[in-house]
Amino acid sequence: MFISPAAGVHGHGCFWAMVVEATPALVKGAMYLKVVPVADLDGNPTVRTFYVRLAGLLTRSMS
Repeated sequence: MFISPAAGVHGHGCFWAMVVEATPALVKGAMYLKVVPVADLDGNPTVRTFYVRLAGLLTRSMS
């Protein structure tokens, strides 16, 4: 699953990222996502953790 925060992530803007791990948050409709930005997949990928609201995410499934 690939995600893109439609409203952007503070300090990071909008980008597509591959989801590595998803953890529910205490707030309904939010999650903690560990992701790797698509731009970093070819090189030395760094896993980043973001707190996101699910309503503001664009998703794309690679089939």
